[in-house]
Amino acid sequence: MKFAPEDLRAAEELVAVLDALGKTTEAQTLAKERLTRFPLSDFIREELGSPNLAHLAGDPYRVLNVAYEYARLGLYRQAVKVLSREYPAAKADQTEPGAGAPQNHPLVVYFRGYCREKLGEDAQKDYSQASRLSTLYIFPNRIEDLRALRAAIRSNEKDATAHYLLGTWHFARGQTDAALSEWKRARELNSKIPVLLASTGLALLHVKHEFAAALNAFEEGITNDPLNPVNYSGALVAMALLRKSAAERVRMLEHYPDLSRMPTPLVYELALNRAEQGNYNAALDLFRNRFFGREEGGTNVRQVWIEVNLQQALKLARENRCKDALTVEKSLGSPVPDLAFTQDGLLPFLNSARSNFLLGEVSSACGQAEEALQRYRRSAQATGVSDIVWAWASARKLNGYDPAKWRMRVNAGLPQTESNVETGSSPGWWLYTAGVLQIAMGDTQKGNASLHEALLAPETRMSYHLSRLALAGATPRPTPR
Repeated sequence: MKFAPEDLRAAEELVAVLDALGKTTEAQTLAKERLTRFPLSDFIREELGSPNLAHLAGDPYRVLNVAYEYARLGLYRQAVKVLSREYPAAKADQTEPGAGAPQNHPLVVYFRGYCREKLGEDAQKDYSQASRLSTLYIFPNRIEDLRALRAAIRSNEKDATAHYLLGTWHFARGQTDAALSEWKRARELNSKIPVLLASTGLALLHVKHEFAAALNAFEEGITNDPLNPVNYSGALVAMALLRKSAAERVRMLEHYPDLSRMPTPLVYELALNRAEQGNYNAALDLFRNRFFGREEGGTNVRQVWIEVNLQQALKLARENRCKDALTVEKSLGSPVPDLAFTQDGLLPFLNSARSNFLLGEVSSACGQAEEALQRYRRSAQATGVSDIVWAWASARKLNGYDPAKWRMRVNAGLPQTESNVETGSSPGWWLYTAGVLQIAMGDTQKGNASLHEALLAPETRMSYHLSRLALAGATPRPTPR
């Protein structure tokens, strides 16, 4: 204190030690003096006997922080006192969404049991109560959490909640094997714990790259925790990596209990997977009677709408149903009366190099040669790095195509794309772009590897859908020599 008078932790602990030694007057004097400097200190308020219960009630971790500090000093009785209160209900605007009262937080109750155990008292009632509390929005991360959870498991090896939370503690530290071991035991004891199977699936998918095991966890999660979107998005990635069909992916997504309330990212995926399956009417139906919010850097509803229609036009043209194909093509940029998002903002997606190339393919297949050439010309003029591969594909359709020049352009785009993977805000999109450029340059193995990585990155700008199509062969490739 002499050398660090502004050290709050030192002041708090000195107050508590003085009080524990019976030097109450000295402790109170120091506490009052320090409270004037640090009026937000929950610990000093506790020592003064005037805790701000409303403030503590707003975040269970505030209660835990006070209790942890007492426990580090060996003052377990004071910790139990803090952890045993019935705190008032917090106001909605003074707490995090989903956070319950401290007395209903499993880490609070587990740590209370641990402190009782350190006092030589019976902790069974606390451990049993904690095991029945919700684990939603619970993130153990402190060494005190580790000690309490291990103590609870020593007391009752069949405590599924303690095993799950201990696994979460390990996973937060990158200790994936230890986490999976704890989650495996929790799953054996109670597979209905919310988020358990989603967490297991994510670890198997992204860290262990055990795609079949990850899919198994996500599918079980869909059964036991059907409203958790992570189970669906995770299963979607695992299925793509396992080369499951679009029909299988659609069936999985359709297990969502209420499609009218399905989260927007899953709606996009269901629409795109239905399109990949060839069920365009069902895909387009998903856009009706639904609000689509915008997420910065995310996928735009207009992009998905254009894509579903593009895929439909391509399929119709390939089946020689040209009247229908050309009808879809000509209506693509037109507003649809009951779809507000079609009233504006479609043209940037409709005029992309990829859209122009694919629409050129529709026109070409349907005998509209001049229209096709116009589309190819527009596409070939694109200069953006993510447009290069489609501009190149279009240029090959035109007179005067210069293979050497275009090879240089395609090759020149790779360094920027690979740099964007590391530094950009949308790694999934840039991994997809890198993959199709690598395939265009003839390095199919490296390109496919990049596309697999794109599927494991966060989804943005339809990167999952486009990567699936590219892996299935729907991307420009070098002309065989």
